[in-house]
Amino acid sequence: MGSSPTAPVQRITPEIAPKKKRREPRTYLARPVYVRSADPENEQFEEVRTMRDFSAGGLYFFTERASYFVGMQLHVIPAFSALNLEYLAEVVRVERAPAGEFGVAVRLLRVRNDAAAPRTAAKSAFQSFALADSSDRVPPAAAAKPQGSNPHVGK
Repeated sequence: MGSSPTAPVQRITPEIAPKKKRREPRTYLARPVYVRSADPENEQFEEVRTMRDFSAGGLYFFTERASYFVGMQLHVIPAFSALNLEYLAEVVRVERAPAGEFGVAVRLLRVRNDAAAPRTAAKSAFQSFALADSSDRVPPAAAAKPQGSNPHVGK
């Protein structure tokens, strides 16, 4: 994040997204995602953002936070419906985006034991919203494949 000028990055939409070979197909649907830092050695934060897209193995969201870096461990809860599992995830890409934002791509590593997870006001509010907002959204089966079909989830 130096002071050298960079060209603005255009927000990628499904119509102009580059054709890349992906292990899992992407679903382009704006859904909330709860994000919390997982490494006690780094800055502790939590935020609720909106996913641009997701697949069975990862997700992409925009943020104003400049502190994300490749390899950073996170706890994420993508809001799909009543089944909102918490995952341990790893940042695999950070990109500059328009208006001072950053695009963050994360790989889902494994489901986290929710009983051990701390309960914060932001997390509680996110989960309440996700449940209330789930009536007209994608069912979990359409958003993710069963455990075992993705080499990154469930290990």
